[in-house]
Amino acid sequence: MGGRQAALFGRADYLMVRRLQDYADRGQLAAATSAFGAFITCVIRLGGQGVLIQFAWLGFMLAISLARVELIRRFVPESIDLAYFQKQRRYVFALGVADSIGWGVGIAMFATFAQDAELYLLSVLVAGVITASMIYYRALPRICAVFVGAMTITGYGISYATFGRVEIVSFALITALAMILFRGIYDDAKLYKRKFEGEAELAESAETIQLLLHDYEAQSADWLWQVDKGACLVAVCDRFGEAAGCESWNLEGREMVSLFDHGPQRELLAHRLLVRQPFRDLTISLTVDGETRWWTMSANVWDDGTMHGVARDTTDTRQAVERVNFMAHHDMLTGIANRFLFGETLAEVLARKQNAGGLALLYLDLDHFKQINDTFGHSTGDRLLTEASKRISGAVKSHDLVARLGGDEFAVLLTRLSDQETAKVVAQRIVEEMEKPFVLGDQKLSTSTSIGIAHVDRSMEGTARSPDTLLRQADLALYAAKALGRGTFAEFEPWLEERDRERAQLEADLKTAIQNDEFTLHYQPLYDIAQRKTVGFETLVRWQSPIWGVVMPGEFIPLAEDSGLIVSLGEWIIRNAIEEAASWEEKETVAINLSPLQMRSPRLIPTLAEAIRKTGIDPARIELEITENMLMHDSERNVAMLHELRDMGMRISLDDFGTGYSSLNYLRSFPFDKIKIDKCFVEDIEDREDCQAIVRAVMHLAGALGMSTVAEGVERKSQLEWLRAEGITQIQGYLISYPVNAEELSDGRPFNEDRAQWFKPPELRGKSGDGDGEAAPRFGKAAGGDPLEDAA
Repeated sequence: MGGRQAALFGRADYLMVRRLQDYADRGQLAAATSAFGAFITCVIRLGGQGVLIQFAWLGFMLAISLARVELIRRFVPESIDLAYFQKQRRYVFALGVADSIGWGVGIAMFATFAQDAELYLLSVLVAGVITASMIYYRALPRICAVFVGAMTITGYGISYATFGRVEIVSFALITALAMILFRGIYDDAKLYKRKFEGEAELAESAETIQLLLHDYEAQSADWLWQVDKGACLVAVCDRFGEAAGCESWNLEGREMVSLFDHGPQRELLAHRLLVRQPFRDLTISLTVDGETRWWTMSANVWDDGTMHGVARDTTDTRQAVERVNFMAHHDMLTGIANRFLFGETLAEVLARKQNAGGLALLYLDLDHFKQINDTFGHSTGDRLLTEASKRISGAVKSHDLVARLGGDEFAVLLTRLSDQETAKVVAQRIVEEMEKPFVLGDQKLSTSTSIGIAHVDRSMEGTARSPDTLLRQADLALYAAKALGRGTFAEFEPWLEERDRERAQLEADLKTAIQNDEFTLHYQPLYDIAQRKTVGFETLVRWQSPIWGVVMPGEFIPLAEDSGLIVSLGEWIIRNAIEEAASWEEKETVAINLSPLQMRSPRLIPTLAEAIRKTGIDPARIELEITENMLMHDSERNVAMLHELRDMGMRISLDDFGTGYSSLNYLRSFPFDKIKIDKCFVEDIEDREDCQAIVRAVMHLAGALGMSTVAEGVERKSQLEWLRAEGITQIQGYLISYPVNAEELSDGRPFNEDRAQWFKPPELRGKSGDGDGEAAPRFGKAAGGDPLEDAA
């Protein structure tokens, strides 16, 4: 109620109310003390002179004391009626004056009749009464001053009665004592007022703070809480109850820590509350309506031993942080670990001084994934990656780590291996799982995986300990697995690193080979079955390196494509091949292979146009060969490019037909001039009926579409006989000739049935050529005869 009284009455009136309340707290004891003092005074003089007067005085003092007790008993300190307190103040003042006068009269009366020792007792009694009055009337300085004044006047009277005159010394002492008492009353009144004003200001500040806190709670996401010395909740606000999923009244007196889930954070909170230690930003979980929530709490200790703090529900923030952390360490498509987490884990595992068992790293990717992704779309590719990650994860143990490093590349960290054979078993299991068809909605896809294995056996010296080294070794083993034919695994061996270093050096030398004019052109004859003669040549390139010697295309062309040098090299081939073909007397065609990067190069058409303009060659003599896999990348643009090349008068051939995807679709989208049947179908064509069926189908399809056909890789006359019988248009292969350089091409040797004389001893050769006898083995299986001799 004090707050309401302070707000209603104002500072001065509320001070008056507080004085009355303080007086009421000790007023009954003061009245009892006064009555007891009066009784003792009468006992001292009981039976002496003026007995009736003594009893009359005692009755008066008892009546005053009873009136004071009754006034205090009926006093209502919580009232907000200011007039009531003003009336009570008048009553208290009147009774206080009456009490003061009564004591003054009584002491004077008893002093008149006192004898010897009784005067000393009376003096002690007077001192006690004055002291008690100073204490009990402390809250009412006016009454206290009246009492001291009455006692002072009484003292003057007693002194005058005792000495029969004004005794200066006695009067001076009484006056000095009175002045000291009055000064004490004044100072005590000022101190009381100052204390009251301090408390009032503190209360106003506390009220203001409380209002601000309530406003803060109403508008903020935080809420306030406090616990008593026993760490039990007190003054629980509604916001706290809402957050805890419980009514606030039901939380009163409950232990704070009982709200939270068991765990280290709960134990830490319990310890802080027990030892009364402040804390900040302690995050702790609790279960609310079956859902885990997270609170962040801070608290300070107050002087009274209680703890007050603030709490905030940070569940959303924590979930966001956990999601960000998950995203930073996991692949969003498949949900497995990403490259970052895999690298961290691998480094941590390798850094351990001791490990239970050996370690192995499996590096794998999906065979032909790019073709599947481009053919069926990225959404299908994403689903394939997701299902593949599930199969890989299912093929390893729970303590092993599976990660997607990017694209279709995966890595598996195998731990606790008893021996290296276990890694092979796991790799084989993954290979077998990946060979099973993938059913993605209404699509059924087949793929495989190649796996490279790198081991870390701590019992072996010299094994890889660096994460980068281990990854590189596994990557080299992966390339070795692909070289074995894909759909298998290979282990890292030291010679793989040596080969990789050679490859890196080869790539570095390749960058300067074009400027140093280290390339030469060779030509593979194209033999026409019906005309029984060579009608064209396919351009092949060789690298005459001063360091490596003769480097075949299979070694440096992939390097050129990876480094982007294939564009510059391809332009060099185009210019030199067309220039060389322009000088041929028989006007044979020249076939030039184009790479995917060349097809995307804006310099392709200008390079061809410039070469044609400069040499004056008939564009119809130029055949450009592309593979069907090349068309899978940006197919619409490539088809448009092919039409533009056709419009320039050049011929377009489809190389390695049947080894790619959607061949018939490309035959429909662009009318090729020629289809080249890959040598894999020709190799066993005499014996395998499936190869025969495929070649017949291609030949009939090409004939129906007005396209000629070329069989590649013809090496035996039995192959030639079968192809001729079926009506093949043209052939290529070692049966006709190995690729020849420009000098061999122009030395007069035939590339038809008449070439048999080149296998005779030099003295028996005709004028058609004077080639070196050492060259003979380059054009046939043996120097003793011509494979075409009987086939003709």
